[in-house]
Amino acid sequence: MKINLDRTSSGFCIGVQGTIHVAEEKLAAKERLFSLGDVVHNEVEVKRLEELGLTTIDEAAFEALRDSSVLVRAHGEPPETYSKAKRNNLDITDTTCPVVSKLQRTARLLDRLGYQIVIYGKRAHPEVVGINGHCGNRGVIIKHADLSEPEELERLDTRKKTALISQTTMDVPGFYELKANLEARFASAAGEQGKPWTEIRDIDITAAMTGQRPMPRTVFKDTICRQVSSRNRKLHEFALANSCIIFVAGKKSSNGQVLYGICRAANPRSYFIEDVEDLQDFWFEDTEGGSVESVGICGATSTPMWLLEKVAGFIDKRFNH
Repeated sequence: MKINLDRTSSGFCIGVQGTIHVAEEKLAAKERLFSLGDVVHNEVEVKRLEELGLTTIDEAAFEALRDSSVLVRAHGEPPETYSKAKRNNLDITDTTCPVVSKLQRTARLLDRLGYQIVIYGKRAHPEVVGINGHCGNRGVIIKHADLSEPEELERLDTRKKTALISQTTMDVPGFYELKANLEARFASAAGEQGKPWTEIRDIDITAAMTGQRPMPRTVFKDTICRQVSSRNRKLHEFALANSCIIFVAGKKSSNGQVLYGICRAANPRSYFIEDVEDLQDFWFEDTEGGSVESVGICGATSTPMWLLEKVAGFIDKRFNH
């Protein structure tokens, strides 16, 4: 049985890698460190870091904490988190992903310019909570690109000038589907022919902020991280190239669910696990009762490479020795 480990489109993205590196450095220095929420959406990696001394806390524990060091993870946080930290004399170690930080700034400036901000994303996702916080929690959060969820549209006002942005880990086709559906909805409400919304850049926002050049009434900015979205095609091809796929990720990882779905669509013999205990022997059998020709091991942006290597090694030892 050939075992192929995907090292090019699986494993930590750069934002998560930065967070883990900082956490490891501080823990190695024997610092007492708290993480506001799971440092990464992978229970196995969280457990490893907690064994090194990291303490994971929720919002209630954070509010009660005093005179301590707290890690802000790659997902980022809303402004009120930093205000609470200042009041409680907490030392914040901010490891917000640079891509997310840039998106937070975009949301903040568009809000100051008076735009109704539509966020393509998942309401409860910590990154979206942070983005929404940077526009005064006034964002209209839409997960369903086809506008099929009435509750998501309750606060959408087609009379307002509007800007569309996205959670960094959402899918690119869905973002542009949502844009097209919003264009049609706004045009219908105004009783006019639909026209494309205007794509804006950072320089356009700066020009509008300084009064040099106003922006159109309806605009959009594609804020999806291409390092993450580029994995979709690569994992699709990887899944096609192997007899079966073992996809390793945490159950809480939304990125993991999306990427696993891509693998399963390409190869129905794709299986989701968190760790080696979830493996089933019959997954590796061919139609004649022998072993499959090849197994592909891959995972999410929140899956550490050491865990993928552990899974590959376990399968190799079990079936090839």
